[in-house]
Amino acid sequence: MENILIKQSLAQYQLINELIADIELALQKRNTEALSNLCKSMNALQEEVKINDNAILALLRQPHDLKENEQMKELLVLMQLIQERNQRLMLRLSGIMLIQRNELQKLNKGSTFLRGYRPSLQQTGMRISSTN
Repeated sequence: MENILIKQSLAQYQLINELIADIELALQKRNTEALSNLCKSMNALQEEVKINDNAILALLRQPHDLKENEQMKELLVLMQLIQERNQRLMLRLSGIMLIQRNELQKLNKGSTFLRGYRPSLQQTGMRISSTN
């Protein structure tokens, strides 16, 4: 039972690792549609993983030799790798959001400026009225 649970969790974390790689690639290509779909997949997979994580935590609390299990060691290494990738990804996303926020502020300032612009009424329509 324990080995099956660990194998299943390992497979799920490998999928998460692959999804993160796909998200990084979509970010590089600025493919927002793919990002949206990948994030939905990631959220669904994370919900599935939570169930196994709780069961594994319960197993680890019991006096077992799971810490010496090779698959468990592999799972822990994979979790560490995912955590490091997530940190790099968050730094990158923070930078992108900062740039987007700056661009949005510039657009808002330009929009405010244009709303204040009013052409003088004397200049409009003069050519049409002088030709009649």
